[in-house]
Amino acid sequence: MRITFGTKYNQMNHYQNTLQNKLNDKNTQIASGLKIQYGYQDASVYNQNLRFENEINTLAQGIDVAEHAQTATLNTDKTLSDLSETMVQFKTKLIQAANDIHSPASREAIANDMEALKKHFLSLANTSIGGNFIFGGSRVDHPPFDEDGNYHGNDEKLNVLVSSHNLVPYNVTGQELFFGRDSDKQRIITTNLKMLNQSKLHPGIMDSSNRSNLSQEVYIKASDTLRDLIGDDDSDPSNDVPEYFYLRGVRSDGSVFKSKFALDKGFSNDARATKVQDLLDRIGKEFGNTALNKVVEVTLNQWGQIEIKDLEPGKSGIDFHMISSDMNVDNIDDLITNGARVTAYNQSAFLTDRVVSTIVGVTDKSDFRKVELPTAFITRDNKAAEMTTKLEDLFPPNVSTLLISGTRPNTPDGKINTGEDQEPLDFLRFDIKGATARDLAQAIKEHFGGNIDVTITKGRLIVIDNNVANQAHDFQDPPFNGEHGFSIALTTLDEFGAQTDGVPTDYGNEYDRTFFQVEGSKLTSSLSQVLANGSGYANGETKLSDVVGASIEGQSYVLKVNDMNGVQIEARIVFDEAGAYMLLPNVAEDGQDYTIPLFNPIDEPPGVSITKPDDVTYRQLMDALSIALNYSNQDHNSYKAVEPPKGGVVQATKDAYVQLLTDAKGMFDVAMTPDGRIQIQDKMRSVTRMNVMFYDASSNDFSHDTLQRNTNSLRLNANNALVIDTPEINFFKEIDDIIEAVRKGVYRAGAKDSYGAIMRNKGVQNGITAFDHLSDHIEKIIALNGSHGKTFENVIRRHEILKTQIEGLKGQNIGTDIADTYNKFSNITTNLNAVMNSTSRINQMSLVNYL
Repeated sequence: MRITFGTKYNQMNHYQNTLQNKLNDKNTQIASGLKIQYGYQDASVYNQNLRFENEINTLAQGIDVAEHAQTATLNTDKTLSDLSETMVQFKTKLIQAANDIHSPASREAIANDMEALKKHFLSLANTSIGGNFIFGGSRVDHPPFDEDGNYHGNDEKLNVLVSSHNLVPYNVTGQELFFGRDSDKQRIITTNLKMLNQSKLHPGIMDSSNRSNLSQEVYIKASDTLRDLIGDDDSDPSNDVPEYFYLRGVRSDGSVFKSKFALDKGFSNDARATKVQDLLDRIGKEFGNTALNKVVEVTLNQWGQIEIKDLEPGKSGIDFHMISSDMNVDNIDDLITNGARVTAYNQSAFLTDRVVSTIVGVTDKSDFRKVELPTAFITRDNKAAEMTTKLEDLFPPNVSTLLISGTRPNTPDGKINTGEDQEPLDFLRFDIKGATARDLAQAIKEHFGGNIDVTITKGRLIVIDNNVANQAHDFQDPPFNGEHGFSIALTTLDEFGAQTDGVPTDYGNEYDRTFFQVEGSKLTSSLSQVLANGSGYANGETKLSDVVGASIEGQSYVLKVNDMNGVQIEARIVFDEAGAYMLLPNVAEDGQDYTIPLFNPIDEPPGVSITKPDDVTYRQLMDALSIALNYSNQDHNSYKAVEPPKGGVVQATKDAYVQLLTDAKGMFDVAMTPDGRIQIQDKMRSVTRMNVMFYDASSNDFSHDTLQRNTNSLRLNANNALVIDTPEINFFKEIDDIIEAVRKGVYRAGAKDSYGAIMRNKGVQNGITAFDHLSDHIEKIIALNGSHGKTFENVIRRHEILKTQIEGLKGQNIGTDIADTYNKFSNITTNLNAVMNSTSRINQMSLVNYL
């Protein structure tokens, strides 16, 4: 037999090396607990292991950031809890103040306590953790609120990436906390003039059955008659004329409306008398109520004021204004020129327009001695005239002379003075230069003679004929319902003796022809611009048509301003089919108006064009205001350069327009507040000379044709109903209004019989309703923040479970089975020993062994 020793040796050596390598691998697996050490050992296992490790690292990172975010939500939760507890204290003070038992000193003490709580609200709103302000949105490096409660943060959410493509917010912004919106809340508005039962207030005149009863102030109820609400000048209800109601407002769907209707005030049978409830039902009908569907609820509150509640939650649009009169006119300006009796239901301390030259005095239906001019005289600084007020502060510069006419007061025996044995009563021409209201009153007293008293107080010019007696006897005892013949009319004349519009309309009767509110260097419109669908407030980029709720093409608006130098101008903004533009008076005052197209300054060429009416934004409207307010600082050429050439607008036209805006920018700022109101800030003067009035040219037209084609229109400032509650909130403004009501003793809307901004304070009792909404809103935010915290708690728990599961899968994938590996290690060891033993024996063999 042939023996090849080298071949056998090599074979044995190979087996030995192979088994040694396997033995080493198993030994390494036992030592490390891993199947492989390097990717080349098993690419599939190694790749799967990398995926598992990535998932584990991602989950670990998610746990870390979720724990950080959860800590932030816990800090926010603590702050919100403090805010909620402070609000409980504030409401306790508010309810205490709502009891009408406090002296001025007591109210002041309560108001001071509430002011301190408001400061604590601001302190909580500016809470910072680790140098980051938690309610500033993404602007965490600056206090979000100033001392007046203005918000300087943003509405951006801070998010954490807890897993792939899974961003979770963890902050509460100051915008949603203090300026949020609750779609489950309903808008409630109210008039602010208390309405008394006139029959109980003046029984000697109106109630034939109870003439001797004492006068009582009893608030009107829905079950009372319309005659009880309006009043009358005698005790016979059968001879009363119908009452005409002039109503304007905004419906729940955002549509603007005007309406005129008549209700019978007179009756011969009490059972058939028109009730106040009939008026409320008719108002509801104008808002869209039907027999089958109610969209608003119209009621009387316990102070005789009309309240309207939108029955659809989340809507913010309803608005209301109404006056009534015994005269049917197509233009309500005719009411004061004809001496009609007017009943107002709402009043606001807004400067009104001067649109008439003559007003006629109205005799008080419950006291025939008293004749009052049917408007209030208010200074240009918005102060009600008193006897010491200069007449030049009450009338515009174009008025030079007052023309007083009328008939004589009664004779001493209480009879009407026919003047048959006297000289005809001539006109009184009174030069207002340098004169005061007292001078005018004295001149009227001397001119008419008789036993009259003339006074001007709280802006009202009142003449009392002391010779009017009681109808039943000659004694000077109420009721003063005897015959009366005195009358007075006032006409404003210019320096040439021609009639000129110098008489203001009454602040209670006027609706939207009112000037913005002025406070130092700031002007603010009173109406929040609400989207027609009721979903929130407008901003600078909102289109006007989105608020109006319809096309504004074809509409025209009057813009009256006192520019930054106090120069009075009247412009017009026209929304023509060809485009929107503003007509501005010629600087020379003897030329054709300038036509200023409304461009969008941010649009770039090519394609310069005038903006179409329905595309005009509030930013463009405010740009037009800016140009008008800077009127006297520009020359003729600057305006001519903006007028479109005959061939159409070109880039040079737009450049000239942008230059006008640039020139105005350094003088004042025009912007929109968070609650959708236009605000103008004078940068040049601490007490501005500017003012703005903007209204529909057909605002006071109640003719049949106008009512038939009733169209939606835009309103910026109006003597409208006060808002008790609305889906949108403005936390610190509500708090300020409540504190002011407590400090000044305004227990309900219109409770203070004084002229001023306090007229539009809704009062302590309505403030309770508004504050309850604030409290509900804060509780919702606490729940929202709690849900954030719960989310992160769930994220952490879920991530930890997933992390454990994936670690298990990773162990199964790359981890070795120690027992199995050890068995294999033992087997390999045995085999290796066998191979080595066999090799040893072969090495010991010689040729002798084969012989």
